[in-house]
Amino acid sequence: MKELEVSGVKGYRVYIDSTIDKLFQMLLQHKIKHNDNIFLITDDRVFSLYKNGIEKLKESFNVKLYYFKNGEGNKNINTVQGIYSFLIDNDANRDSVIIALGGGVVGDIVGFVSSTYMRGIRYINIPTTLLSQVDSCIGGKVGYNYNGIKNVVGSFYNPYFVYVSTNFLKSLDEKYFIDGLGEIVKYALIKDGALFNYLNENYRGILERENDKMIHIIRTCLKLKKDIVEEDFRDNGIRNLLNFGHTVGHGIEMTSGGKLTHGESVALGILVSLKLSESMLNLNEEVFKETIELYKKLGLPIKYKVDNYNLFMYAINHDKKNNDKIRFVLLQDIGNGKIKIEVNKEQILEAIKQSIGKGE
Repeated sequence: MKELEVSGVKGYRVYIDSTIDKLFQMLLQHKIKHNDNIFLITDDRVFSLYKNGIEKLKESFNVKLYYFKNGEGNKNINTVQGIYSFLIDNDANRDSVIIALGGGVVGDIVGFVSSTYMRGIRYINIPTTLLSQVDSCIGGKVGYNYNGIKNVVGSFYNPYFVYVSTNFLKSLDEKYFIDGLGEIVKYALIKDGALFNYLNENYRGILERENDKMIHIIRTCLKLKKDIVEEDFRDNGIRNLLNFGHTVGHGIEMTSGGKLTHGESVALGILVSLKLSESMLNLNEEVFKETIELYKKLGLPIKYKVDNYNLFMYAINHDKKNNDKIRFVLLQDIGNGKIKIEVNKEQILEAIKQSIGKGE
């Protein structure tokens, strides 16, 4: 089992393993007793896949279960209120522990509820998707969507600990496995040329979800994010690097009508950002070509037709990372990202045509 220590005001440990077998041991190690009140919150899809494992946990610990409907569309105030009611009805108090079992939606919502219920109670994050395992399970950003705007309501709140098991990836749909690969490429481009090379050289084993390959990638990505978050927890400076590909990515995600996942949308946003980087920061054109070739190996999308540019630009302008002007994270070279580069509408549209719009 691999471990990471995330430091800060309330530091926590991240455990990375190929099985879920050591979870009970970790609960006890973190002074969670068999008779403590534990509230496990998940979604209906994860529950249907892992109900046997949940039952085993209930046999050993005092666990009450709540699950809500799967999907980004349920990352809303109604789901939050449902969890509050469940906790109140079952006498959850400040000594209780919440377990978030699921992907990014579950982790974000449960983290937010934990940060606000009785002004904050402990929660454990057990991410089950590749995207949540390599990215959203650490960093402290929790929240939900409101009026169609992603994560506009939220807070910063760290988990008690995180338990990552690559075993969950075995049952992950192909589309959602590829979803996570988009964020992995992001980390490689902004911070780690060696990871970029590793993805190129080991893509077959990665697509086969080999444990050693996945553990290496997950630990690498989380270590990169950990270093950034420790320096800029509140997202006022260098943490903006993690938004690489996300400005256009959010526009694509919001206008695709659910056809593209978050990671696929970010992957396309990265291609647009690389073209902007060529014109604004003199990025070598070979980086774009190499990224396209890597996408083809991994099964990530390389084309997207923007049907409604006005709606697309509206979505970008309402991305929470922007104020009056549209700011991008761009690259000078692989591993060397620059934040808060101001870009105008014409430059964005031209970059789209030169990257993901080619061949329309």
